[in-house]
Amino acid sequence: MASPMRRKGSTFIQFRKRIPKDVLSKVGGVTLAIPIGDEVSHVVVGANAAEITCSLRTRDPREAKERHTSAAAYLDSVWQSVREGPKRLTQKQIAALAGEAYRSPVALFEDDPGNPFIWKQIDRLHAEAMEGGEASREQWFGETVDQILARHHLVVDTESRFALIEAAGKAVVEASARLGRNAEGDYSPDTVERRFPPLELRKGAKAASPLPQGSQTITGLAEGWWREAKAAGRAVSTHESYQRVAQQLSEFLGHDDARAVTEDDVIAFKDHRLSQGVSLKTIGGGDISGIRQLYAWGIANRKVDHNPAKGVKVAKVKKKRTRDPGFTDEEAVAILSDAFHHRRTGKASGHLSSARRWVPWLCAYSGARVGEMVQLRKQDLRQENGLWIMRITPEAGTVKTGKYRDVPLHQHLLEQGFPDFVSKAADGYLFMKVTGDTMEAQRGAWRTTKNRVRDFVREIVKDPEVQPNHAWRHRFMTIGRNLEIAQDVRFSITGHTTKDEGADYGDKTVDAKAAAIAKYPRYEVRSLE
Repeated sequence: MASPMRRKGSTFIQFRKRIPKDVLSKVGGVTLAIPIGDEVSHVVVGANAAEITCSLRTRDPREAKERHTSAAAYLDSVWQSVREGPKRLTQKQIAALAGEAYRSPVALFEDDPGNPFIWKQIDRLHAEAMEGGEASREQWFGETVDQILARHHLVVDTESRFALIEAAGKAVVEASARLGRNAEGDYSPDTVERRFPPLELRKGAKAASPLPQGSQTITGLAEGWWREAKAAGRAVSTHESYQRVAQQLSEFLGHDDARAVTEDDVIAFKDHRLSQGVSLKTIGGGDISGIRQLYAWGIANRKVDHNPAKGVKVAKVKKKRTRDPGFTDEEAVAILSDAFHHRRTGKASGHLSSARRWVPWLCAYSGARVGEMVQLRKQDLRQENGLWIMRITPEAGTVKTGKYRDVPLHQHLLEQGFPDFVSKAADGYLFMKVTGDTMEAQRGAWRTTKNRVRDFVREIVKDPEVQPNHAWRHRFMTIGRNLEIAQDVRFSITGHTTKDEGADYGDKTVDAKAAAIAKYPRYEVRSLE
């Protein structure tokens, strides 16, 4: 089938596509690493399978369509690789791909690597895995290699895969050793990274010349930009976006030499993304804008001497609006009633059940972003001068403006027992279960909870013209405007910014915000009978 579908017995939308007849006899037993959003779904093709099916892990039709397009593009490239036969990787290609296994953990942890003892333990475990034989290396590094190959849509022969596992394992050992030295304060020049050559894959692609001392890679621009941007307090989500587009551009061109990229290359990349079904908004506001910003940083830091994306234009889409972007009265009451009556059942996650119960109500009475609410921690709620106040802070995770704000709770939330729920909760996040101490673990848990809340809402409000994670903000601002609440007070509650510098002068006190929130009418819960 050429479009997402729903499978009986599951609320998630499914991916389903037939295997072309000319490759049917060649793919039995092949393990596919299908990209699904930010994750990879491993699917083993059965001996008699006629189609590929897997969950798209979302209930949102728009997101499902994008994920379906990406998965289909991956499979098309795999089928083509099967027709041509498994590729044998050259030694240089293996070294280049192993470099990705090295750079990823180094880029993620080198700024704040934590305790040196932990890295010594990780280094020991990795070294033991390398010494444990083929089965041990497969167990420890096989999935990493599969993800790297999937990222490049590669099907390789068995010998090449084993060689890449060996090389990637050595690279990971070197990465953990490097991070161990960083944790002890040693940030001497990274001589290991230089040994990994740029990746060259595309047939007929112009080979990139070896990178001389002081030059830069495309993916390296993203890493360098983030080291500086992180210190300046830029959002992690921006880093993820820039890192992703740098990797995609590098893969498309078949090399990673930032100097060799031309304006024609960027235009070709834009056309390629259009052919994948990616929206103009994503291409213009995400892809091309990201490349432009990375090269601007590279020029400012003398890494490159040109910006190939500077003159590339993407047509702006004039969006047709057929309804208000905020929830209607009926939609709002339906969502909040479902949340109010929700109870945890069976083996359901306690954190996700709590999110379903409370996050819609918190958004309804604050106009906060869903992502800001799902990362609330126990210590972010306090009582002060008779008011219950929640603090939305970048210390908890992602806040778009990078600034904290205090938001008083609506009286209706107090009557429902939200402070009592918080007081009984364990320390830490109220709605997320984070496994591990890394930023990656926190971001993964954050995305999971945010997406589940969106899915809960989408079960009730199916209109694709409404964004489940943003409609509360529109509704909150509309009601506030109707109540004639001053714009600067509304903005201080919701975290909106203004181009009027004068509006930022003076404090918007908690008392002023509490008085404004008290004006918002209560939502009357209806019975679900």
